[in-house]
Amino acid sequence: MSAKKRKDKYWYMAIIIFIAISILRISISLQTQNFEKDAYFTYRQTESIAKTLLPTYVDDLSFRGRTLIFQPLYYYLLAPFAWLMGTTLALKIIPNILASLLVLVTYLIVEHITKNKPVALFSGFAAGTIPAFFTETINTASGYTLTIPLTMYIIYCFMRNKEKTYLYQFIILSIILSLTSAIAFLLVVALIIYLILTRLEYKTENKRELELIMFLTFLVIWVNILIYKKAFLFHSYAVIWQNLPKQILNNFFKEVTIFNAVNGVGIIPLFLGVYAIHKYLLKEKDRRTYLLMAFALGIAMLLWFKLISFNTGLMFLGATLVPLFGQATNSIFEYLAKTRISKTWPLFAATLVILFVLTSTIPAVGAAIERNKKAVTEGEIDALKFLKNNTEEGAVVLGTIDEGFMITAIAKRKNVADNNFLLIRNPEEIYDDIETIYKAIFKTKAVELLNKYDVDYIYFSPEAKKEFRTEKLKFIDKQCFEKVYDKEVVIYKTKCMIKKAN
Repeated sequence: MSAKKRKDKYWYMAIIIFIAISILRISISLQTQNFEKDAYFTYRQTESIAKTLLPTYVDDLSFRGRTLIFQPLYYYLLAPFAWLMGTTLALKIIPNILASLLVLVTYLIVEHITKNKPVALFSGFAAGTIPAFFTETINTASGYTLTIPLTMYIIYCFMRNKEKTYLYQFIILSIILSLTSAIAFLLVVALIIYLILTRLEYKTENKRELELIMFLTFLVIWVNILIYKKAFLFHSYAVIWQNLPKQILNNFFKEVTIFNAVNGVGIIPLFLGVYAIHKYLLKEKDRRTYLLMAFALGIAMLLWFKLISFNTGLMFLGATLVPLFGQATNSIFEYLAKTRISKTWPLFAATLVILFVLTSTIPAVGAAIERNKKAVTEGEIDALKFLKNNTEEGAVVLGTIDEGFMITAIAKRKNVADNNFLLIRNPEEIYDDIETIYKAIFKTKAVELLNKYDVDYIYFSPEAKKEFRTEKLKFIDKQCFEKVYDKEVVIYKTKCMIKKAN
């Protein structure tokens, strides 16, 4: 069999794994008709573009009216599919297919570095079931389903920048990434660390690589200044933490421990990936491996200083450590081939695959199925549809912070707050006021705060009960509140107003 045919054989096998992972992800996502609550921002923007060709930048519903700042390219990618198959089905299928592309990208990276196609194939499979990435993106329609495979492919193009095809791809895809997510800054950090590593090791720079890194750095800074200029001026350096209230900031930017790193990345990719970093950092030289090492070190540094969210960091760390895990696996196979136990390598390979499936694949699938329970329930959807059909347009609905996107996307009514705090003043005060309302004992205090935010309806859901640890709203009475909906969710209409003294 010729080398070309062997290449086709393994490439076709990689495509089969990509299709299998896509089907697995989609089938898990379709176990529920709804999404997790954060997905409804993507839902609304995609639906808006599908209908009007424009995203919703001036949003009359979010925080009772505000300007939104975000990169729109991901939503434009989803919009044609939403127009063809409906928004819900499109967001169930397309993001999961995009996420599964990480299988093919990882295969290409590992095959390019090691020239070992079986190891590259296994690495591709491993990338398809990285626990953090698999679980976090199954039913959230997250933009990371595009940005993580895209970032890794840009790294692959950078590795092969001497070839014009990949040089042009690097330039074009860098522009696309910068218009898709601010996470492009992570790639800039990684390439700068790579530049430092290669300078220390080789005592010189590759001029083409230096030019590409400078191009990407200025591109990402310029695009983000254009898009986030108003947010930078409004929040200053706090924009890095997305102006999140202090009450939820610690949960968003958690410290990484060995335990949660193992859970998020998988024990085998984590430790073999770290082994590869150790080996090539101290003993051997390889510019391509340095690039992956720089990316992993950049992510670890940003996680350490809490400059990137915990979940985002684990997803990118997993996507980076898996190719390094492939590099380490190839080194182990090469070592075994030189020893007297070289004939036992198939047994070692089988053992490695079984261990990976037991410690990464099965836990990732199980966690994703369990995660589906966080999807919005049919009872919540029915309550939101009631608000849409039985309340006046422009009505303000109080829900939890996490329910804000859902209220605007499904009920089409104004929320008091949601998870996007950019350009919002006093987010801690807003968060505290919402908590105070739900926990209030005295009607006067509750009504005062409800008036402050012009609330017309209170959306009292199972999530609110759990978050605020209360089974009922203690301040409710028939004089000031009318129960207009009473099923899984209870909805109250507010009727009272406290008049301020002149």
